[in-house]
Amino acid sequence: MIYKMTNNSTGLSRRALLLGTMLGPTKLTGSQSCLENSSCIDPQSLTPFVDRLPIPSVAQPAEYRVHPAAHGKIPHYRISMREVALKIHRDLAPARIWGYQGCSPGPTIEVRRDHPISVEWRCELPNAHFLSVDHTIHGAEADKPEVRAVVHVHGAKVPPESDGYPEAWIVPGKSSQSYYPNNQGAATLWYHDHAMGITRLNIYAGLLGLYLVRDPEEDALGLPRGNYELPLVICDRMIDRAGQLHYPYPASPARPGSLTCLATPPW
Repeated sequence: MIYKMTNNSTGLSRRALLLGTMLGPTKLTGSQSCLENSSCIDPQSLTPFVDRLPIPSVAQPAEYRVHPAAHGKIPHYRISMREVALKIHRDLAPARIWGYQGCSPGPTIEVRRDHPISVEWRCELPNAHFLSVDHTIHGAEADKPEVRAVVHVHGAKVPPESDGYPEAWIVPGKSSQSYYPNNQGAATLWYHDHAMGITRLNIYAGLLGLYLVRDPEEDALGLPRGNYELPLVICDRMIDRAGQLHYPYPASPARPGSLTCLATPPW
């Protein structure tokens, strides 16, 4: 779930939101759950609210360049997908994570309506996936490269060649170019991996980020900005006893994680 949270006159605090929407760790069900076979940590054993909430940085253009679909020069971004080690909780060892610009969520991309941008998405990931790939799933057959990536901006109105089709993936060492015209109203969107057959693995590994479209109508509302606007990404994860991300293999539909996370840390 993706939220762009603002402080307002209702007095709803971040803590109240978290307590009201996800009070305590979620419970696992199913005979093959991570907790049942004791391969994962019990989230009840972790002290909540000890990690500072990380706020993703705002992406900055690398340069301004001419694009054939736009008038004049437009902002051009270079964003890399990399493997990094990040602490999910104070009391856990650093976990292997895939992120954009070395972060998960990746840097927030902020744009204005009708102000186009272009992005070079660089795949600098390793050649082997750290989560188990199920080759029985369509698009993840054994004859495909194990690590593939393509970026889709969910909810964006874009030309088809920039939409991040699942089969338009690239492999480590390659990059792709996307053009985003941003001719739509203010919205909280998100960008994420979309590779055929392994989307769930790549997003679980950390390949996601926020894409915010602003416009004059939103400006006129007088909503809180700056330090009073918090972009929150809520997800669930299973963490093994070594502090690493755990994803069940073979794949199983609708299996929730045991730990609710805001960005990287839980709670």
